[in-house]
Amino acid sequence: MLVESKPEVVFVQNPPIFAALTCVIYGRIYRVKIIIDHHSVWSMGEIITNPVVKSFINSVEKFCVSRAYLNTTYTDCWEYVLIRIGAKKALTIYDFVDEEWVEEADFTFAERLPKEGKVVVMSCGGGHALERPDLLFEACRDLNVTLVITGRKRFLRKHIRKAHELNVENVVFAGFLSDREYRGLIASCDFVADLSLQPYGIPHVVTEALAAGRPIILGRNPAVEKLLGKDCPFVIPENDVDTIRRAFVLAFENQKDYVKLAAELYRDLKKRRGEQLERLFGQMHLRARG
Repeated sequence: MLVESKPEVVFVQNPPIFAALTCVIYGRIYRVKIIIDHHSVWSMGEIITNPVVKSFINSVEKFCVSRAYLNTTYTDCWEYVLIRIGAKKALTIYDFVDEEWVEEADFTFAERLPKEGKVVVMSCGGGHALERPDLLFEACRDLNVTLVITGRKRFLRKHIRKAHELNVENVVFAGFLSDREYRGLIASCDFVADLSLQPYGIPHVVTEALAAGRPIILGRNPAVEKLLGKDCPFVIPENDVDTIRRAFVLAFENQKDYVKLAAELYRDLKKRRGEQLERLFGQMHLRARG
């Protein structure tokens, strides 16, 4: 496809690193600009445990990173890592969701939830080992709140078992919702939560929540702090049950202020991402459109 289409620029994501490797080789042969967008540095993750395989993947990543025309990523933390492993040019472009995202929302599922108390949504779609809805179960078990956990059932099984073990009764396992139902749930809930312990990631639900005007309670990590600021009340100081519970109690008591802050953060994110896109197009010697 690349040989037939003869593009001027190829934008490829890592992982999977072998797609990036293929494009880097193609770019060398056909003198094409290759941009690699890094969702993560694969060899630094927890998925690969075999040290030999990890070392091999690390070598491939370094090769690709050093030979790409430009490396982009969605967090400042990964940008620093890319530079450290050999990137000549690296640029952070934050994930972003436009406010129009909620315009075609379907509120059918959301309307079936209990009307009493607050509704807190946590998305666990990927089944990642560092997702920690169990912390949310324990922190909110005696609060007047309905916890809604979304995601495919095969990824939720261990969380369902944990909820039974803890004997919590205020958790609704929504399963995998349609895109429109998911939008309706995010747009109508009181708070969104993400207590992932991934060290460098910014959960995509952050931008979804802010686009819908919803405040979000987040586990602390360097990337989240860089995005929202160290003193942002959305970011909990410690990822433990007692701290999380206090964070939610405080959030419920100050919900109007938190909603106002979510709107301010969204405007700031939109401005910063616009500046990042201008830098991207500047790197490419093109003009940004729209």
